[in-house]
Amino acid sequence: MKRIYCIGLLCMFFACGIHAQNIRIEYAGDPLSSKERNRIEEFLRHEVLFYSQFGLPDTLSLKLIVFEQRKKGMAYLDSIGISAKVPLLNVRGLYNSKRREAILIGREQGKKKSLSIIYHELSHHLTLQITGNHPPTWLMEGLAEYFEHCEIKKGRLKHELTSYELGRVRTMYMLDEIDLKTFVDSKNNRFMQKQRTEESYAYILAHALVSFWIEDVPDDLFKKFIENLRNGKGKLSVYTQIDRLYPGGFERFEQDFSERFKGD
Repeated sequence: MKRIYCIGLLCMFFACGIHAQNIRIEYAGDPLSSKERNRIEEFLRHEVLFYSQFGLPDTLSLKLIVFEQRKKGMAYLDSIGISAKVPLLNVRGLYNSKRREAILIGREQGKKKSLSIIYHELSHHLTLQITGNHPPTWLMEGLAEYFEHCEIKKGRLKHELTSYELGRVRTMYMLDEIDLKTFVDSKNNRFMQKQRTEESYAYILAHALVSFWIEDVPDDLFKKFIENLRNGKGKLSVYTQIDRLYPGGFERFEQDFSERFKGD
C-alpha cells in the first residue's frame, strides 16, 4: 500500500503563561479539512496550556496520521509491525511513542467522535513529556479520556463525565469492585485486560480518578505528584507516593474519592 497519502506541516508558536511553546505537527494520511485542522490546533493549544504547568520542553514535535477507512488504518499499523502485538478489535486510535505518531484508525463513527479520539491520542504525547516517559497506565489513559471528554466553550475547555460513566463508577462501588490501592499500581497488561473484560472498567475508573485529581485535589498536590514521577520517584509504588503526599495518606485519598463518586 501507499503509506502516506497526504503530508502537511504546521508549526505553532504561542505563549503559555511565562513559557513559550513551539509546537510542530506533521499531518499525514488522508487529508483533513482546514476547519478540522483549525479545531485540532485550537484544542491542542488548550491541552498544552494545561500540561505546561507541569513543565514541557520549549519545542514539541509529533505526527498525526488520519485514516478515513479502518481498513487502511489497519494496513498501516500492520506495515509498522503493530497489529500483531496489540489487540485492536475495538481500538479506534493509538499513540506510538517510539515513532511519535498519533494514529486515527478510521472515521466511520463520524467526524465529531474522530476529533475527540485525536484529542485523546495527542494527550498521550504530552503526558509522556511531563512524566519522564513512564506514567502509570491509569494516568496515561485517564488524562487522555479527560481531554477526549472536553469541548471548547467560550474560549475555555469544558469537561464532563458522562452519566453512563458516573453510573458505572457508582455500580462498581455497589458491587465492591473498586480496589484503588491495586488499581493505581496496575501494570499495562493488567489494566488493558480489565478494560477488555469488565465493561470498560479500567478507562472509566481512570477517567474518574484523573477528574478527581484535576477538579478536586489542590493544584499543588497534583503538580507535586507529577514532579515525583518525572524525577524518578516512580521507583516507589504509586500507592506509596500518594500515601506520603496526600494529607491523611492513601486512606483519606480513597475516602475523598469515594465521597465524590459513590453517591448517596
